[in-house]
Amino acid sequence: MPSYEKRTWWTRHDMSRRLADETFLEAAVTCAFAVAAADGSASEVEYDALLDRLELLGGVERDTIDGLVSNASHRLEEDGFAPLIARVAELVGDPGQAEAALMLGLVIGLADDEYTSTEQEIVTQLATATGVAPARVDEMVAELRA
Repeated sequence: MPSYEKRTWWTRHDMSRRLADETFLEAAVTCAFAVAAADGSASEVEYDALLDRLELLGGVERDTIDGLVSNASHRLEEDGFAPLIARVAELVGDPGQAEAALMLGLVIGLADDEYTSTEQEIVTQLATATGVAPARVDEMVAELRA
């Protein structure tokens, strides 16, 4: 799967370059964590999928990923999803970044082969907050499921 992703959405969204930017990295990891946690907990499959994408494809160090996931987890436990969503919206600087962060979130949300209604709701909130059109989200999900 990683080599396939390199040729498709990963490259199209310029993820390797984007992930070198600490601000985008935080947005992408926070987005992915929010989607994964939407159904009550981020599963081991989803966490492994995040590590695979960021370590193998993006060259991001595991300690960095763990720190960002830990921060997002603490924020979620203390204040709920709204601050996570607001943080992602604050961090993405343009529509391309917003879509790329959301794409990573979708990949992680779909990693366990379940895309629950609560995950869909968080994705919708993230899309709205970052300016990604709902129709585009549907296209992204269809692309990943193909």
